[in-house]
Amino acid sequence: MTDRALGASRSSFLQALRSPSRPLLWDGGIGTALIASGLELRHEPPEAWLWSHKDELLAIHRGFVAAQVDVLQTCTFGLVRLLATGGLPPEPGTGRVLGIRDYVQQAVASASLPLENQRPMWLVGSLGPTGDAGLSQERLAGHYREVVEAFAEAQVAALHLETCFDPRELRLALRAVRAATPELPVLVSLTVTHGQQGLETPLGVPLQRMLRELSDDPPALVGVNCSQNAERMRGAVAMLAEWAQAEGRRIPVLARPQLHNGTPDCKRPPREISPQRFAEQLLLLVDEGATAIGGCCGVTAAHLAAARQAIEGFLSPVSKL
Repeated sequence: MTDRALGASRSSFLQALRSPSRPLLWDGGIGTALIASGLELRHEPPEAWLWSHKDELLAIHRGFVAAQVDVLQTCTFGLVRLLATGGLPPEPGTGRVLGIRDYVQQAVASASLPLENQRPMWLVGSLGPTGDAGLSQERLAGHYREVVEAFAEAQVAALHLETCFDPRELRLALRAVRAATPELPVLVSLTVTHGQQGLETPLGVPLQRMLRELSDDPPALVGVNCSQNAERMRGAVAMLAEWAQAEGRRIPVLARPQLHNGTPDCKRPPREISPQRFAEQLLLLVDEGATAIGGCCGVTAAHLAAARQAIEGFLSPVSKL
C-alpha cells in the first residue's frame, strides 16, 4: 500500500485539523449504506462485506469520494467487539477466520482504492465500543492493542474511537492505544442525547463526565456523533467547542449527526430528509464551533455532496454583478 493510495500523510492531516481554511468534510454512514445495499444485521455484521460484497462496499466509498469529502473512514466500526466476542466473520469460500491484521488491511485497501488519482484526502481507521461491561479490563485492553497496532501498520492518518458512551471503556481504550501506538493520532467522538441530566450518553453518563476522561491527555480531535440529528446536536457541539478551547487546549471539534432524530436504529431506514436541508442544518454546527463536519447513520453521499456545495458557497465571496 503506497502513500499515494492512502492519501496525505499524518502530519498534513494534523495540520489540516488544527488550521483548516474551511471545515473539513467527513464521510457518512457506512453501516446504513450497506443496509440499503442489502446487508441484514441479524445475519452478519458490516465487516463481513469486506470479503463477501467487495464491490458494494467499494461503491459506497467511491460515492463519498465523488461527494468530495476530505476524510474517509474504514468499515471496521465493530472490529473490537467482534474480536472480543469471537464473532469475526469467516472468509467466504474457505470458511476461515483470518487474523485481525487481515481484516484491517482489507478495510484499508477497500477505502484507499478510490483515493487513487484524487485530490488530497485522508483515510482514518474507525473503531466503535464493545458495550460489554462484563469483559475484564486486561482482556479488553489486549483486544484494543491488537487492533490499533494493525491500523498503525496499515499507515492510516489517524485512529477514530467513535460513538463512545462508557467512561470506563473510553479510559481503557485510550490507555491501550497510547501504549501500543504512541505515534498514531487518536480522535475521540462521544455520543449523547438529551436525558434527565441534560446532555448524557445512552448509559446516562453526563457529557461533562465523559470529557473529564479526556482532560489529562486530550486527543487530537474531539467530536460528537450519532444519537441526534444536526438540529438537536447544536447544544452538544457548543459544549464540546467550549471545552476544546478551555485551558489553552485548542482542540478541533468534529460534528457528525445522524440524518433523523431519535434513538439510532440502523435496522430501520430514517425518515426522508433532503440533501439540501441536511446541508443547511450541518452548517449551523459550524456556527456552534465545529471545525469538521460530516454524517453518521442515514447520511449518504448525496447529503455530503450538498454539504460540500454549501461549504463552498458559504465561504465564497458574494458576487458584485
